[in-house]
Amino acid sequence: MRSSKIPVLSTVIACTILALAGTAAEASTSATAVVDGPTSAVVAFATADQPSVPMPPISLTPEQNAEVVTELSRFGVDADTRALLIGKLANGGGWDNMAGGEPATTSNEVVDGVAYSVSRFPDGSFVAAGIEEGVPAGAGARAIQGCATSGTSAGVSYRTNCTIIVTNGVTSGQFVASYSNWSTGTSIYNIGSGTINSDVGVATANGFSSSTAPGTTRWTQFNWTTVIDGWYQASRYVRLTVTTSGGNSSASF
Repeated sequence: MRSSKIPVLSTVIACTILALAGTAAEASTSATAVVDGPTSAVVAFATADQPSVPMPPISLTPEQNAEVVTELSRFGVDADTRALLIGKLANGGGWDNMAGGEPATTSNEVVDGVAYSVSRFPDGSFVAAGIEEGVPAGAGARAIQGCATSGTSAGVSYRTNCTIIVTNGVTSGQFVASYSNWSTGTSIYNIGSGTINSDVGVATANGFSSSTAPGTTRWTQFNWTTVIDGWYQASRYVRLTVTTSGGNSSASF
């Protein structure tokens, strides 16, 4: 996907707003994303804060078209289906993965070394929530992408500087966080580096939000808004949720 980054400097409750100007059919924002955590706990959510009207037609530039084709191919979408999906963008209405419906299948897949939970929809579109295997502390962990370190100490499991990513083929979001979990509690900290990568519309970062309710389950999410043609608007997020059993990633699209 496109690599012009929109960083969000923040702590957990930061609400830095970064606005992008441009015409929806011509401009797109960018970011990059990856996740870390136990592969057994990856969750991809299809439901979202969805607009009540269909998405308007999207005219992709040749560069955007190539980026979408590359991302769809990365997740095993065949050429005929890729052409169908790009045609749907041009005709308006969006893809099934943008409509808040139920996926046809959900499976765990490894793509470019990252373990994803991939929800696939009837038209061939998908939502992939990615989590890389945590690497043992002291095992050359800082030389690889994903969590800088991971391990267990005094009954506390920890992962530091993990990158959480969700992608649906045309938009991805990511942020970095560290988290810990133990038998009676959880913690999420060192949150930041929120970025968006979108080949449709204009994306505006809306900062971070996190759970405040008591209990052992905690979550933190990076939020953004996508606007197309100046009137179609959809709220999006990528979320890290941590329970006493570990962490998982999810998204609102």
